[in-house]
Amino acid sequence: MKYRNHQSYLLVLAFLCSFQWAFGQHYSEILQYATTEANGSARTVGVGAGLSALGADMGAITQNPAGLARYRRSEMNITIGLDNISTDATFGTNTTNTTKSLMQLPSVGMVFTSRPENIKWKTMNFSVGYNRQLSYNRNAFFEGSATGSIIQKFAAEANGLGLDELDGFGAGLAYDALGIYDDDGDKHYESDFDGVVDSFYHAQDFSERGNMGEITVALAGNYEDRLSIGLSIGIPVLSLQKEKSYEEIDKDSSILYFDRLKFDESVKTTGAGFNLKLGMIYQINQAVRAGLAIHSPTWLNLNDSFSNTFNYEYTDANGPSANEKNSEQGVFEYKVVTPWRAVGSLGAIIARKGFISADVELVDYTTGRFNLTSDLKTPETQELEKENNKAIKKNYRQAFNFRVGGEYAMDAFRFRAGLGLYGSPIINDDTYKMIYSAGLGYRKDDFFVDLAYRLNQSTEGYSPYDGDFMKPNGAVLKTQRSTIALTLGVKF
Repeated sequence: MKYRNHQSYLLVLAFLCSFQWAFGQHYSEILQYATTEANGSARTVGVGAGLSALGADMGAITQNPAGLARYRRSEMNITIGLDNISTDATFGTNTTNTTKSLMQLPSVGMVFTSRPENIKWKTMNFSVGYNRQLSYNRNAFFEGSATGSIIQKFAAEANGLGLDELDGFGAGLAYDALGIYDDDGDKHYESDFDGVVDSFYHAQDFSERGNMGEITVALAGNYEDRLSIGLSIGIPVLSLQKEKSYEEIDKDSSILYFDRLKFDESVKTTGAGFNLKLGMIYQINQAVRAGLAIHSPTWLNLNDSFSNTFNYEYTDANGPSANEKNSEQGVFEYKVVTPWRAVGSLGAIIARKGFISADVELVDYTTGRFNLTSDLKTPETQELEKENNKAIKKNYRQAFNFRVGGEYAMDAFRFRAGLGLYGSPIINDDTYKMIYSAGLGYRKDDFFVDLAYRLNQSTEGYSPYDGDFMKPNGAVLKTQRSTIALTLGVKF
């Protein structure tokens, strides 16, 4: 079956849509890059990432670069983390748990401080660092009885098309493996599932591996110990591998001819981008500080590499048969623009015994968009780009995120806690995702050690493939992601 390059994005995006954890339609891929969580040092994690108004922390710089100006001494630090991801997948009446643990590098950076000759500028500081924005790592598996088959989806996609028009990543593979057929040549495709209404075994095993992180270079100054101003340049770097294996089995031999099918899909996304952040912090009095930061959209250049394998087993008058067909390796380059965001913050130092600080973040998800025609401009990619961007504006909205945290100091020891509330980007959905955190710290003049724990829980719907051919047509995923972060730092 001939692979035609002008169809590549249509094929890969149709494939990607079935990987969407919560929303199940291809325009939702924008959330894969736009929905980030404030990460960084263990101190940032421990206080719920609500440090923007106080600064002097690598994690705070990623939210408001003016926080860099609050440093009085140069610093080098590194954060290592342990993630534990547990997912309960419920399909019908069956629930299956999958757990995965892995080490991470959430943050590493250096800050260089200086005091300008102009005495009104108290500091002029520079920093360079890496900060993980989002971890994609997760495994899940579900199984159970359901009616309908993915073969019916392939047949519906093939109807009305000639053999040379079938895509080589879905319906074309099903035809070559004899999962669908057109015996009378009328371009209406039949299958072993025509007229089948009984339920039978379905299963799905899938995984995501990778991260999106950002290399940040920032410059900030502190004017008369009142106003801090900062600017940062961000270079996001993304690597994401998705694997999916879908299976149907006629364990009771209730379906004529059909025995088993297996459909494996793989896609790897890599890329990098660019963004700017501008921030300020104003010290209202000795104790209270207020901040404001604007984050530009991130302009991402992405590359998808993808392939599928389809295996179909059946028994007819000639006995059992098994056919396995592999797609070609597909490649497509495209661009994504993530939403802009604004962060307002307020922090108060309490009698030199600690602080409390809070952030309010506005994210306009309707401003995200795809650019599918920069590398390949065809009627197909133009139409798909138009449909996706229209769907983003129709289905998404502005959302607010709230982060609040505090720290209590007892001699050299620090005790921290925080809470994050992240609003849904989906229109007419007023729910919030909650993230809990706590931490400890030990600080001396020349070094510090911080330890933090964070718990992130979410509930989502997942469909193994696009379409309404299977009943029930998906699983409910309950994911608990816990993170332990340890930061080691020295001052010089």
